[in-house]
Amino acid sequence: MKKKDRTTKTEPAAEQERPVEQETPAEQPETEQPEATIDQWQAALELAVKQRDELKDSLLRTQADFQNFKRRNQTARADGYEDGVRETIAAMLPAIDNLERAVDAAEKTDDDGAKALAEGVNMTLNTLFESLKRFGFEEVPALGEEFDPEKHNAVMREAGEEPGKVLEVFQKGYKVKDKIIRYAMVKVAVEE
Repeated sequence: MKKKDRTTKTEPAAEQERPVEQETPAEQPETEQPEATIDQWQAALELAVKQRDELKDSLLRTQADFQNFKRRNQTARADGYEDGVRETIAAMLPAIDNLERAVDAAEKTDDDGAKALAEGVNMTLNTLFESLKRFGFEEVPALGEEFDPEKHNAVMREAGEEPGKVLEVFQKGYKVKDKIIRYAMVKVAVEE
């Protein structure tokens, strides 16, 4: 068997692609741009000054808003703290009342042991009151005072020589700083 010669035809060489030469900026024809006039420069400057003033004003307003926010937040936090103190002390008042009743009852007996116990409980109450005073806790004066509906809750009236005076206190009133946490429950004298 004869081998056939395989001859390949050579095809004409493909034309090589040449990169298109780009004109560099230096080679580009110069287009003349008209030079800005003084009026145009002045208008541009005025626009820039106006934008600067608007941004400055916006910045100052933002800073003022932030300062107001900080102040309101600080006030809200302080108010929340004060409210928490008042609520905590108000929750303790029934226990304080019961301890005072125990002291009163023990002092009315002839038993020396009960009197010693009353003295110990009284010392504990005094220590508690001193601790609570740091938070602005104090008793609302009532007995013998002029009746004040902002401080007292009149639950009984009785004819008396000095109308409007508090004759008896059924339950003590307390305040923390300037806010009443419990009104004093009192009997008030009225005209005969």
